[in-house]
Order: sequence, then structure tokens, then C-alpha cells
Amino acid sequence: MSPQKTAVVTGASSGLGRAMARKFKSEGFYVVAVSRKAPEDGVFDAHISADLTDEKSLAQAAEEINKLERVDVFINNAGIGAYAKWDELKVDELRKLMELDFFAPVLLTTRVLPKLRESKACVVNISSAAGLLPVACMGAYSAAKAALRMFSDTLKVEERDLHVVTVFPGRISTGFGSRACGCREVPNTPSHGSETPEELAKRVYKAYRKRRRKLIYPFWYKFVISLMLKMPSLYERGSRKVWKL
Repeated sequence: MSPQKTAVVTGASSGLGRAMARKFKSEGFYVVAVSRKAPEDGVFDAHISADLTDEKSLAQAAEEINKLERVDVFINNAGIGAYAKWDELKVDELRKLMELDFFAPVLLTTRVLPKLRESKACVVNISSAAGLLPVACMGAYSAAKAALRMFSDTLKVEERDLHVVTVFPGRISTGFGSRACGCREVPNTPSHGSETPEELAKRVYKAYRKRRRKLIYPFWYKFVISLMLKMPSLYERGSRKVWKL
């Protein structure tokens, strides 16, 4: 009988991270949650307490992950948003966002690469549709998630034995907006809160099983991306209207 597979999920205490941890656990995985506070019971099998914006705490988390018998799925999910124009965003908010959304997944992944190579693991990087689209009043978040996308794409080339999946969620009902920094309120668009983290977690699991390279969810974001590429002026006008710029 083969050893039980292990999934490591960062930011597993709430939202999409919690939903993915619960999904992989329901599929028979031994789930290790990495977060500042532990999720509720039934979501994980082991918890590593870590503040991934702190270099020492991140290094300790990597050390604990490297002690695991195996890692089959490694999900970089922890992140934070920011709703503000570039000139409205405070410097400390920008630094915190880049630390958690870009530097943390890069540094944590590279520190545990030997362990991932052993199992020819799947690395799942949770980027965002904002990493494919220039989203007004979310420029810093778009920049961080676009950088994470490039990390994924180049990691695929450098680590041929790893299966790397980049996930581009749109607006999911996770409480993301309530935890974001910045000074602006989220516009109440028709898509707001219409998709659930549980459904996306199912899609992420399927992408892992099917060895897909990327996942855009909900699917209709593909049309928004196509519109932006073909008619950028129209997309920009729509963005200004949504954000009342």
C-alpha cells in the first residue's frame, strides 16, 4: 500500500485556502495547513503556524515542511488585496502586499524544492484574473499576481519534473474585500459574490488530477481578457466607469 499523499496549503484558515484544504482532505490527502492561526477542526491534519511576511517565520515554516515524509501537492494560496490608486496606496501597504503575494510564495517554494522534487510534486500558485488584466484601483495587486504568474511559467521550464498549475480566480465570495488594504470600497458589480470558494476548490483539484497548466475561473473571465486584448480602450472606459474615475 502506497503512503498517504500530502498536500500543503498556505493561507488555509479562511476563504479559498480553507476550501482547498477541506477538498484535498476529503479526497484522502494528509493536509498540512500553513497559516498564522489554525483553521477549524476537520480542515487539516497538521498545522504550521507562520507569518509568511516575516523572513524568520517563513524559514521556520520551510524547515517544518522539509521534515514531512513527502509533499505531493504544494499550494501557494496566502495573499492579500489592495483597493487604491497608485498614489493612494501607502508604502507599508505596498510592501506588505508584495511580501505576501509574491515574495512569500517564491521564497517558500524555493526553500522546499528538494522535497518537492522527491515526489515530483504539483505546485499550485493562486494568481488572479487581475494578474492577466490591468485592474484599475488594484494596480499593486495586479502587479504582484502578474509577477507570480511569471514565477509559475519559468518554474515550469526550470523544474521539468514538477507539475505547475497557475490559477486565475475572478471575484469569489471569500471575504477577500473585507481583509484587503487600501482606501477604496469594492464596486458592487453583477458578478460580486456569485462564485463560491468550494466550487473553485473542486476545479483546482480537477486541474491537479488532469495535469492542467492553468485554470481561469469563472470561465467567462476569458471573454473579459479577450475584450481587453482586442479593444483596450473600451475596457479602460468600462473600468473608469466601474471605479468612478
